[in-house]
Order: sequence, then structure tokens, then C-alpha cells
Amino acid sequence: MAKNKLVKNITTYELAVIINKGFQGQMDYMEKKFEVIDKNFIQVATKEELQKTKKEILGDVGKRFDSVDEKLKMVNKLETRVDYIENVLAIKKN
Repeated sequence: MAKNKLVKNITTYELAVIINKGFQGQMDYMEKKFEVIDKNFIQVATKEELQKTKKEILGDVGKRFDSVDEKLKMVNKLETRVDYIENVLAIKKN
């Protein structure tokens, strides 16, 4: 039986080293990918930080709703005044 000249007899240890290098190369690649993701997109926060952020966001939303509510009250008052003026001047409503 002719042995292929490209095939080399290797020990189990050498095979393990080769496989380990392959795994290590993949691990290094993944670590670099996760570092890029971590720097650009992911920020780890504690539970307390998340709760604080949640309170801040909800507080801001509450303030905005209050502002919108005030503006709606103003619009309703203006509509009432316009209706009154139209009635007094006998202007047709659109």
C-alpha cells in the first residue's frame, strides 16, 4: 500500500496542539467581535441604575403628558370662544 507523501505521522499530542490552535483562533476572533459589540452597543447596567433610568423616563413622560393636557385645555377654551364669536356674528360654521 502506497502512503501519501502529504500525510505525516503525528502524535496525539501534536494533533491536540493543532486542534487547540484552531479553537483558540476562533475564540480570539469571537472575543474581538464581542469587544466591538460591547464598545458600540452594549452597556451593562445594575438593577438600581435601570430603576433610576426608568423613574427618570417615566417622570419625563409624566411631565410631557401634563404639558399636553394643559395645551388641550387651551385648545378647548379657544374652540369655545370661537364658537361664541361665530354665534354672535352669525357666521356659518365650517
